[in-house]
Amino acid sequence: MRPHDAIDGWNDDFNARLYAEFCRDYPLYTQTSQDLAARADLSGTQVVVDLCGGTGVTAAVLLDTMTSRARVISVDSAEAMQRAGRRTVTDPRVTWITAKAEAVADHIDEPVDAVICNSAIWKTDTPATFAAVKRILRPGGRFVFNVGGGFAGLADPGGSPCRAKPSLNDLINAIAVLDYGYAPRKQASAPMLTLAVLSKQLTEARFTAITSEVFAYQGTLEEKRAWLSIPLFARPPGQLTHRQRMDILDKAFARLDKPQTTITQWLVIVAEA
Repeated sequence: MRPHDAIDGWNDDFNARLYAEFCRDYPLYTQTSQDLAARADLSGTQVVVDLCGGTGVTAAVLLDTMTSRARVISVDSAEAMQRAGRRTVTDPRVTWITAKAEAVADHIDEPVDAVICNSAIWKTDTPATFAAVKRILRPGGRFVFNVGGGFAGLADPGGSPCRAKPSLNDLINAIAVLDYGYAPRKQASAPMLTLAVLSKQLTEARFTAITSEVFAYQGTLEEKRAWLSIPLFARPPGQLTHRQRMDILDKAFARLDKPQTTITQWLVIVAEA
């Protein structure tokens, strides 16, 4: 069996299984889903799209939020993620569509009341995605999504650059260099999805009443370790195998001061069609 090194990205069953297990065992993505759902004004809604819905954690939250007659359409481009989702979310009110976010309007031919995208808008071509979402939303319907603080350009909530204790990422990089001869490479920076950039793109897609909030979520180092165990998120990036990365992660975690907590920030956007 080939090593699981995220070769197939999101469309990898091993990645999808570990991601689903993470969502089951830790509250982060349930909490972010609940905060998005609360801002989508789902009272009385009939059809909601879970865009880039992955393994269905947001769909499950939506089902708990809406009436028993409402439906969720979960759209994701990775069949592996949806296979994992179907095993977890078995409610017949969920319809699964395998498609890219940018093409969602080509697969849904009815007006929908809301579109929610949890933690994944950064993976898409945002201007194309916003235009497609606008096509399927009924007038007055809401598009609610979030962007991780790193992509949104939010200040690091973890403290000052003079912190005395190394972070888990610091230790991972140091051990990779010492034990495996890892040569850090400059990574291409992801497009910055700041509030100004997103607001401009949403306005160009003819959305109105664009509002925003910043949320902070506290987690544990054990949670971060589980997240970094998923091949797609494992560190450091580059030439190492997944097995090597897991050895590095174990060594780094053993050296940490365990009472440390982690804080992640998310920019939440609400736009009205």
